[in-house]
Amino acid sequence: MILGLAALLLAGASAALQRHGPDQAIFCALGKSKDGFDIYCPKPVLNAGWPAPYLFDRPGISVENKISILEDDFRFWPFTANVSFYWLLLSAMCKIAMSFRFVRQER
Repeated sequence: MILGLAALLLAGASAALQRHGPDQAIFCALGKSKDGFDIYCPKPVLNAGWPAPYLFDRPGISVENKISILEDDFRFWPFTANVSFYWLLLSAMCKIAMSFRFVRQER
């Protein structure tokens, strides 16, 4: 239970790691082509979370290049993958610590 809560907190705190791309979104419309088609300028979108990004900026809806959990796109499955990653990492660290503890007690 404690490992699960710690994994959840670490996954949430990983939103502080932000980067642009590879997802792209339309930030502006440049105009129309000779054929009447709209011309847009896609740019890489700011995203947050590590190892899998789970928060994505939504240009035009929220403040551009700023992540907010209330306004931006939250993706559940990458967040779940992050929680699982941190849970496995913490479990492995606990097993290693316990094995060192056991070896130390035998001496």
